[in-house]
Amino acid sequence: MPPRLALAGLLLWAAAAPAFAQEASYCGGAVVAERFVTSVVPGPGGRASYSVLLRNPRAQSQNFQLVVTGSFLGRPPPATQTLRPGGTMNVALGYSPNVPGVPPLRGDQLAQVTRVACM
Repeated sequence: MPPRLALAGLLLWAAAAPAFAQEASYCGGAVVAERFVTSVVPGPGGRASYSVLLRNPRAQSQNFQLVVTGSFLGRPPPATQTLRPGGTMNVALGYSPNVPGVPPLRGDQLAQVTRVACM
């Protein structure tokens, strides 16, 4: 396959791929964000809801606090939570109403407004 054709195919694939953040880790790897998710209800009365799937890859429980710095509605209050060894937890990050011309946050954008502090 000619290099230009291969590059064009790669660019088309990348443009069509969903916008998920790369795996992010916090607290020296004690808490791993496996996936940031955006769920959109279209229309003028719709909204985008945001969540993250957290995982504890270690053999001991991990206490943490999650803080959302984005200007979402319904953000979770900072509260101590516990991830069991090897366990996962889906955490709602909040939501934002649809605004014409403003796309919802996705992937790495969500990772940038999510902070995790371990205790």
